[in-house]
Amino acid sequence: MLLPALNKARASAIKSNCAGNLKQVGTALFLYAGDNEYFPPAKQAGFDLPNLNTWHWLTMPYLGMDNSNPGNWDVACARRESGVLRCPALPFDVNMRDRHSYAMFGFGPLAVWYGLTPNKVVYGTAGNSTAIYLSRPGSTATKVADSTGIIPRPAIITFVSEPGYVSGTNASDAAFQDCKQLANEVQYIYEAQNGSSGFEMAYRHATRKNVLWLDGHVSDVGLNQLHNSGFKK
Repeated sequence: MLLPALNKARASAIKSNCAGNLKQVGTALFLYAGDNEYFPPAKQAGFDLPNLNTWHWLTMPYLGMDNSNPGNWDVACARRESGVLRCPALPFDVNMRDRHSYAMFGFGPLAVWYGLTPNKVVYGTAGNSTAIYLSRPGSTATKVADSTGIIPRPAIITFVSEPGYVSGTNASDAAFQDCKQLANEVQYIYEAQNGSSGFEMAYRHATRKNVLWLDGHVSDVGLNQLHNSGFKK
């Protein structure tokens, strides 16, 4: 009877540590924006050569981490999945070189459909929902784009959260766009926990996930509570 209680307590501690990571990441992102006006892009043109200009690397100096070129892909991946940039639920595995514990919203849907302003496109084509847009502290949506009549506020807009794996691989992405979510059917619970089967957002913590919101606060959500414009209760 003691073991389930211990496992539950351990899982709760891991979830809390992950939330603490995102709070520190949020502080680093706001410091970066203070120096550069905009938050860093989730990724940008040429990001894979040598993949040292994703948002993880650009914020490392603000986290007390070394973001110089390590000259070795294995070392680079290990560094990107270390410290507060690694969810404690995911031990680093050198065979999963393209995995990211945390991914950043590219803001395409918010910029195109909801008029997120101010913004600046840095990757892809402006007006295309697959483009990567920069936002900055104080960026807000300015128009209604669906039948809800709600303009998404920064407090309910996902900024950084826990990505799942790309279908058929051990890879994930530094950026996400459309926040495709799992339904609540029981058969999807395993996929929700590890983010497999191509779903973009993992629910690693007892089918819940931690989110850094665009206004800088951190909280958790359950299954099917996110979409590409924000949080839905």
